[in-house]
Amino acid sequence: MDEDDRAGRTIVRGAQATALGFLVRFSARLLFLFVAGRLYGAGLFGAFVLAAAMVELGVSLGSLGTKKTLFPLLDRYADRHAEPLGRSLSHVLIDAALLVTLASLALAGALMLAALLLPESLIPPDTATAVLILAPMIAGQALLDLFLAAARWRQKVRYEVVSRSLIEPYFLALGAIAAFYAGLTDHGLLIGYWCGTLAALAYAIYGAARTYEGFGLAHYRPSRAVFAGIARTAAANSATDFLNALYMRVDLYLVGILLGEGPTGIYGMARQVTTPIRQVRQSFDGLLVPAVAKTIGVRGAGGAGEALASATRLVLVIQLPILIALLAIGERLMSWLGAGFAAGYWPLLILATAEVLQSALSIGDLIFVYLRPRIGLYLTLASIAVGVTAALLLIPPFGITGAAFALFAAYALRSILRSLVLHASFGVAVPRAHLAGPLAATTAAAAAILAIPDDGLGLLAGLAAYGAILALWLRATRQSLSLTGFAAEGRA
Repeated sequence: MDEDDRAGRTIVRGAQATALGFLVRFSARLLFLFVAGRLYGAGLFGAFVLAAAMVELGVSLGSLGTKKTLFPLLDRYADRHAEPLGRSLSHVLIDAALLVTLASLALAGALMLAALLLPESLIPPDTATAVLILAPMIAGQALLDLFLAAARWRQKVRYEVVSRSLIEPYFLALGAIAAFYAGLTDHGLLIGYWCGTLAALAYAIYGAARTYEGFGLAHYRPSRAVFAGIARTAAANSATDFLNALYMRVDLYLVGILLGEGPTGIYGMARQVTTPIRQVRQSFDGLLVPAVAKTIGVRGAGGAGEALASATRLVLVIQLPILIALLAIGERLMSWLGAGFAAGYWPLLILATAEVLQSALSIGDLIFVYLRPRIGLYLTLASIAVGVTAALLLIPPFGITGAAFALFAAYALRSILRSLVLHASFGVAVPRAHLAGPLAATTAAAAAILAIPDDGLGLLAGLAAYGAILALWLRATRQSLSLTGFAAEGRA
């Protein structure tokens, strides 16, 4: 077997393990959404969603970009051919964790102060309370990302699978259920968030300690060199991560400000239901991100084009059946989650389509991360400007459906600009032939669903049409769904 093909197979095996975890995780997420919708209602869920989105925005800054930049940092200290740096990898990890903790707690303090001072017109009372309670979890979530990334660097994906897919969501759901029956209705969802984050973080630290054979805390001394190395890459990548996080949540904030917590709860529920689409992409990221970094380092951006194209095609092929399923049974699913949530069906479909567009095609953003972070920053700024403008125009007349359209417009612009810049600046292009078959198969599936009034039969017909058209396309074009073009370790 060719070494480069073996690299692609390694990514797929890692994705399969992580995807199984995401399936389990979504089962827990569905339990939590049912609990949130049925027990707490749209208003309290809307406040929780807004507060959690603000925490996630804080994590994008508090992590200092280490979720991605930790890989080249560890590569540097692990390279035996480089100048001896005299630092164990476990102590490099502790250095990073120390900086992340300090940055995250500072951001948490600033967010809590804002929740206390901002007027009700910008942050409703229930949301302000939720922010005050959840803000310290910026540090918890940032450290969770860091320790799981450290384990992934050594291809230990199981810790991420267990912590993110089992411990975090189930402790979140169980904590919310226990709080409700203990009479803590106003804060139950927030208590669940603390339970899920801290339990997952404890397991992630345990996994990192096993992966790096202990942290050697008795001999640890902070390293200015490591701090400086993190700081050199933190500014640009943190800014990009922050703007990406804002770019993916600005619609939620505007819904909260313009429509209030109730509609935000319905809109947030629709966004939560689309998470499996994003998780398909995330299931590949554990090994895809370091593999792309290695390929760019060995072959340059131009030599990574085939790898990016094959990864985009495979992710898209797996995501589209989820979109097909939501078209068929999405309204029934939203109704099952609680009273009033069926109003989120059309926003759900628009958001799901936007999520496919963003998560599948955004693999090319990794070239910006490793070679020219400022480009990613500028693209994100342009997309945010379009998204905010569209939201301000569409939300007042069309409500949450207008918010969904605004997000779709922002994602579509980002995809177009990304493609143009990758081709013009790096000579990278994803061939349209890689995407034509999956899109044609999805169109056929949608036609089958719309032609059959029964939800269950429509779903079966849609999936059958998707599979048949996709198989015919692969055969006619002699393409495959294999991951190709990735550089193996040490190959030039």
